[in-house]
Formats: sequence, C-alpha cells, structure tokens
Amino acid sequence: MVRNFVFCLFLIAPLFTWGFSLDKVSEYQKQIIEREMWNDPQWIRLGHYRKTWLSDFKSPLLGNFFLSSQGSVNPREELLKTIEVLFSSEESAKKYQCHYLARTSWLKSALKMDAQDIVVCPERDAWKKQLGATELFLVFASSDLNSAGSSFGHTFLRLHNPKNVKQLELLDYGINYAAMTGPDGGALYALKGLFGFYPGNYSMLPYYQKMREYTNLEGRNLWEYRLNLSASEVSFLIDHLLELEGSYADYYFLSDNCSQQILELIEVAKPHLDLSSQFHDATIPLDTVKTLNDHWLLSDEKLRLSLQTEWRARYAGLNLAQKNALKKIVRHQDTSSLANLDVKEKAETLEASISYLAVKEYREEKEYKNEKYALSVARARLGPQTSPVQIPQPRSPLSSPNSVAWYLGYGQFDHEDFYRFKFRRAFHDLLSDDSGLSPFSHLEILSFDFRYFSENQNLDLYEAVLLKSFSTAPVTTLDTPVSWRVEVGTMPKLVPYFNLAAGFSFDFSFLEATRISLLGVSENLNLTEVAQPHLGPEILLMTKTPGMRALVGTKYLYNTSEGRGFFENKAGVSFDVLNFEIRLEGRVRDELPEFTASVIF
Repeated sequence: MVRNFVFCLFLIAPLFTWGFSLDKVSEYQKQIIEREMWNDPQWIRLGHYRKTWLSDFKSPLLGNFFLSSQGSVNPREELLKTIEVLFSSEESAKKYQCHYLARTSWLKSALKMDAQDIVVCPERDAWKKQLGATELFLVFASSDLNSAGSSFGHTFLRLHNPKNVKQLELLDYGINYAAMTGPDGGALYALKGLFGFYPGNYSMLPYYQKMREYTNLEGRNLWEYRLNLSASEVSFLIDHLLELEGSYADYYFLSDNCSQQILELIEVAKPHLDLSSQFHDATIPLDTVKTLNDHWLLSDEKLRLSLQTEWRARYAGLNLAQKNALKKIVRHQDTSSLANLDVKEKAETLEASISYLAVKEYREEKEYKNEKYALSVARARLGPQTSPVQIPQPRSPLSSPNSVAWYLGYGQFDHEDFYRFKFRRAFHDLLSDDSGLSPFSHLEILSFDFRYFSENQNLDLYEAVLLKSFSTAPVTTLDTPVSWRVEVGTMPKLVPYFNLAAGFSFDFSFLEATRISLLGVSENLNLTEVAQPHLGPEILLMTKTPGMRALVGTKYLYNTSEGRGFFENKAGVSFDVLNFEIRLEGRVRDELPEFTASVIF
C-alpha cells in the first residue's frame, strides 16, 4: 500500500516544484512562536490535552500519537516538532502529512504557507470519498447492570453517508471507543476496568454490526441523535480519527471511558466548546448526552428497539393458556396446545414464538431457520388476525434526572426529629426516574447521608454508600434470570456492612409497569466483629407511571447472633415536580419507626 502511494506521488511530482527545506521549517516555526499557537484551542483539542491541577497540560493518549518525546505534556514542543517532521523534507512530508491529516489541515489554514508544501494523499482521499460520510450521529445504548462495563450505558458515533437512506443507514459505519479486555470476566474484569488496567482505543465497524451487538445480543435499546456539525467539521473529525491510528489510552469504567473520549472527539470538530472538562471523577454516558443537548448539538432523536423489548411486549400481551402453548412450541416444537386457543390467540402465540426464537438465535449464536420457517408458515395460514404489536416506548434519556443528586429533607427516627442532607454522586435508585436505564434497577455509588438531630444538637453520618446495585430482570415461562443485590457501605459510627440478596422477579400488567421481586437476604451489619448475618426472605413490589414511582416491601430477618427474628416493613413514593423530585419514605425495622420527606435536585 505504501509503495503504491509513493509511486502515485512520484507520477505527479513533476507537475510542481517541492519547496521543503530547513528554511521553511524555521519560517513556519517562527510564525508559531510569534503567535504562541500552541495555546490555540484547536491545537489543544487535537492533542486531547487536559489541564492538570498545576495548570500544566497532559494528554491521556499513548502509543505513537506524539512526535516529540515531551509531546504528551508539552503542546509547544509537540507543535514545533510537528512542523519539523511535516515540512523538513519531501520524504518526511509524504509519510507524515498523510498520517497527520487533521494537524496538516489546521496548519494549512492557520499559517501563511506555500501551497506546494502540502502533499496530496490519494489513498486517504479515495477512502474518504468511498466512505461518503458528511453527517455524524451520536448513539446512546441503554444501561445493562449485568455487565460492569455497561452499567452506566454507552455512547458511540455513526458516520452517515446521505446516500444511505432508510434501512440502508445500516450500511453506515460506527465509531466506537472501548476497552480491550480480552477474555477477562467477573470480578477481575470489573476491578481492572475500575482501576485503568485496560487500554482503550477507537475502532470502526459497519453500523449493522454495532446494531446487532447492542439490540440483538445484549437486548439494549439505542437512541440516535443527529450531531449539529457541518460537513467540513465531520471531515476534519474523520481526519483526526485517522491520525489516532496506533494510539490508545488507559480505560477507566467511571472516568476515562467511552463517553469522555467521544466528547473530546467532538471538541476536535468544535474546538471552542468545552464539553469534557466538567467531568472529573466520573463520566456518566447519560450525563454526556444531556450535556451535548444543552449545547444545542443534538437533534432528530430516533429510537431503535431491541429484539428483547419486542419479545417482552409480545409476551406481556399473552394470557396464561397462550404462555403455556408458547413454552411447548419453543422448547419441544409441540403445537398441539394451539388447538385450545381461538384463531387470534393462535396467531399471537405463533408471532411471540417467532420473536423469542429470534432472540434465542443471537443469545445462543445458533440458527433456528427451520423452526422459524415452520412457525411462519403456520402463522400465515391463519390470515390477518392481529394488529401490529403495541410496544411501550421507553422514555427519552434526555428526560432522565441528573446522576448527581442533593437531598434536603425532614424526618423522624424513633419519634426523634432530624434534618437530612444527602449527596449522591451517582446514579439512581428504585424511586428515581429510570428513563434510559434498566427498569426497576438501583445503581448507587458514593453517597453520604447526614442527619442533624435537633433535640440533641448532634450531626451524624447516618450512612455512607460505596456501592448499591440491584438488578431485577423478570422471569418468563421460558427464562428464569436471577435478580441480585449487592450493598457495601457504612452505618452510623462508620460501622461497615456488606449485604447480599438473590431471587427472582416477575412483571405484572398494572399502571405503566409493575414488578415484584422475591429474594433471599443476607445482611452483614457489623463487619468489625465476627460476621453473624441476619438471614431471611424479602418481598418487594415496585410500580411506576409517568411522573410517579412507588414501592412497598417487607422482609423477615433472623438475627443469628441474638437468636431472634424481626420484621422490616417499608414504603416509598416519589413525584416529579418541575425539575425536582419530591419523595416520601417510611420504614419500621424491628419496631423502630422511621419517616423522611425529601426534596431532591
């Protein structure tokens, strides 16, 4: 490829005179020094430089991206070295100008430069012409609590060729930034991701493959937004992506993740916008989508539902006889139970069976062509009996609350008044609006709940949460996913706790959505001593309707250290009022009552 590229340039070389020389390098470097162009926002964005605590610069990029040995921490040295490498000789120009396309393009526009000092890059130009991308879309994939790396959602880009209309959009290309995790899994995967032991890099894949990965394999809905960038800005961003080839950065699930890098990529196209610096300790994909919207960069929201969402909508519409028939059809290819159904019920059951097999194909990476064909033929023979399935449309991620929350409230504990001040760094709990998130889930990281008891004039850290995570995928007649919960934190007096729960959840057709979870609980409430857990069952009912969420639950716990049992009953309801959330919560644990009323913003 390189030989062909050099050969092409050799053919066109006689058409003009090369002007590369050390004098030209000195001339261009002089312009740069006089104007201190290393402070230009475009150059800062091209290097992905970030301000440090000492007001210096540092870039997270590693690999072959920087030309100067000090390039990652010194924008001035990197810019002067770039001039030297790009314009010192014809040979060096051919090699590096066609690699650093965005740098060269910016220097061409910013410096007084001889046109003959800019080389042509026929291979790169031909590739971009074939790509034909003049528009860019941001894609948000909803969160998935069953994968540590997907717990907060995911963002990536779609390069759009305007010739690809309607279903041909799938022929576009997706730009993804992800950690290279290899075969790691489980706790090792989570720990290495949290502490930056994986490298992250950009990759380009056909968009239909990214669609398949998220909507078919992982069952996650996708929201697409057109980014308000001009064709020339999109072209410049593509040039920059090409010069990032061979570079990487340490990947952190919470901070230096997909969304942080996507924001910095967009800043390359819009260098005067500051999108990324507000995210310090954590970059939540959902927050970055709203940040882009706040800067008027998003338009034309489009939802692509997952196969899982369609399947669950079809399943929710079946009665018990249909669900039993569905189970026999899918597991044993036995259609005899259809005889007990009317024609419309038969059609709905067959359509749900086909929908489930489509999900199963991706989940098991195994084809069920013959089974789906036989069911499709049986369904066609019944004629037009059904209407298109009504799939409840998930609410837009843009309507979700901020991941950072402040609670101000008043309450009583054992009939003693207190005032509540709570800070939650991330992300949401069971009473939060779950737009763009896994429904009926809880993911809370780093929260501090202070209480001031006025009678004793005592301020106490009532609870510090390191992590609370609760996943409640519903059981169907065909699947029995496990619901699970993990809680790590401290109680009053900084006494640590570590709680676990596991069980099953079931959906019911009530209000917008209703789910009940049956769990076995292990509460380890005082880890400073020998672990003597509280054990017992728990039942939790959760429901929601637009603007309101509610839960009620009870659990019986047996205190293994004291040899006695007690109940904990709780209830809560939250309402959205303008940009605030009003929440009422009550609990009676071992006959000790507690009540709080909070405003959350």
